Amino acid sequence: MELNIKDRLYIPVILPKEGTFKDFNTKKEILRKIEISAGEREAVGLHENEENGRIEWDIEKDTPLAIDFAGDELAYLKQACEKISDEKLPDDMWIVVEKIYDGK
Repeated sequence: MELNIKDRLYIPVILPKEGTFKDFNTKKEILRKIEISAGEREAVGLHENEENGRIEWDIEKDTPLAIDFAGDELAYLKQACEKISDEKLPDDMWIVVEKIYDGK
């Protein structure tokens, strides 16, 4: 699955805040895989805008990261998406949910 920085920032928001020990370990592995490295942060100029608190970066330099999720990780991600399916969320967050469901 190819994920850009915005996708990787949204995924932790989608994931449940609590669960079983197995869920915890699955979530921890997902978060490890989608982590934005210090080098990547520097390359795209990722920073918090102090005026409005928003996270900003140069989207022209954002190169998608190819991530291979294991079957149980993808199942956990899909389950998390199902739990938020009735919530009102920004359109770009639904694009991430769609990527997860399509497995792309």
